Amino acid sequence: MKRLLLCSAALLLLCRASPAWDYTGHMLVDQIAYQNVSPRVRERVVQMVSTLENKYNEHQPYNFVTAGAWMDDMRSMPNYPWGPLHYLDVPYTAAAIPFVTGDEPSVLTGIRDSVAVLKNAKASAEEQSRAVAMILHFVGDIHQPLHCVNWDDKGGNGYFIYGIPFSDLFKKSVPNLHAFWDKAFRFDVQDDKIVELYHGPLPAERPTSMDSGLLHDEAAKIMEKFPKSAVGELKPDETREWARESYTIACLFSYPVRPHPTDAEVVALTPAYVHQSHEVACERVALAGYRLAAMLENLFGQ
Repeated sequence: MKRLLLCSAALLLLCRASPAWDYTGHMLVDQIAYQNVSPRVRERVVQMVSTLENKYNEHQPYNFVTAGAWMDDMRSMPNYPWGPLHYLDVPYTAAAIPFVTGDEPSVLTGIRDSVAVLKNAKASAEEQSRAVAMILHFVGDIHQPLHCVNWDDKGGNGYFIYGIPFSDLFKKSVPNLHAFWDKAFRFDVQDDKIVELYHGPLPAERPTSMDSGLLHDEAAKIMEKFPKSAVGELKPDETREWARESYTIACLFSYPVRPHPTDAEVVALTPAYVHQSHEVACERVALAGYRLAAMLENLFGQ
């Protein structure tokens, strides 16, 4: 095990700055949802998200797929108000029980309140556009295992790692377990080496078409490997159960089976762990997309 002298107090100021899935992951979730909703729902969502503030999206209008990145794009705004809505702090336990949640602001309340806005006929067009963008994002958040757990390290942000060839970490961030899981669907093992399978598109490279391109093709690969018929119940309204699934995966697998590292330790992730994480992450992305599609159909399909 490699050891480094780290300024742990400063590094933990990262807190919950990381998104759940990176921009690419959120857009993959939305691409899968796009492939699984009716034309009526596609048209409705596209119309709503096209009015979102787009100055952090190269001033390009958002579409069904890129709107999944809106919540993280808006982190550049002063006094970003939605930070606690991206995650759920449930204390880690080795057996993943008990799963205890409260009423504090969290990804659960974020989804619940966004759905309520969309069902409120008196809500303004701007409120409803923001609400649908939040759902496009938060359904992805709740399926990332480390967004539903906390082992006194803010969901893995304080669990430092090495051996992953990150190409696009945020400025001033350090390799940590949370950052790996945000991108785990893009890392795998080839010839016994951990590799990044592809680079996520930069904002200027985000898709303008939902029917072709990198995200379309990668989503197709995920859906082929994890078809809707093989991933179990969708449970489109049981968001607490979605969170429980993520929590269980986080406790039993996402945190490597070993004592939590001390502030001075940096843990090497093994190729075997990375490969298994890739499979789990792809399945969670697929399931998030299918469930998002079902939720959108419930909201807009009638």
